[in-house]
Amino acid sequence: MADLHALSLGRRIQALRKEQGLTQDALAERMGVTPQAVSKWENDLSCPDIMSLPQLARELRTTVDTLLTGTAADSTPAAPAKKPEELIVRMAFHSEDGTRLCVNLPFTVFRLGAMYDLISFSFHTEEGAQDAEQIARAMAGVDFKQVARLIENGATGTLVDVNFGDRLTIWVE
Repeated sequence: MADLHALSLGRRIQALRKEQGLTQDALAERMGVTPQAVSKWENDLSCPDIMSLPQLARELRTTVDTLLTGTAADSTPAAPAKKPEELIVRMAFHSEDGTRLCVNLPFTVFRLGAMYDLISFSFHTEEGAQDAEQIARAMAGVDFKQVARLIENGATGTLVDVNFGDRLTIWVE
């Protein structure tokens, strides 16, 4: 097998096709394109449509990573996910006028609050009740039970990011 990493995309397609014992006509037929299209790919005159890459990789018995880069994706397992009791749910509200509210909750507390509809925000700002109402409206539009379910299923990072002039972001670390 050729060193795929050193080859262009077209030459990788050609090398993998030949490795599978396929002609350009046979690959074209399987892909639903013309033999001329396959020839153009292999001569780097055009590229396969991005949506066809998974099918092309299957036909050539490789991965999209190998097809595009010539090397397989790193199969090193990712770091183990944190346990729910180790997660922190962070919420930040930034209003257009500069008012900022940040809340950090351990996930176990957040989950209980979401489960029993206990997450609500009641506060006052120096600027008055209008800012508090904006924040409360933004928070009212969030389905906290759904956010908790996402986290229970392993979601991390930014889960909610709503920008309506004011900005509400909820993320998990």
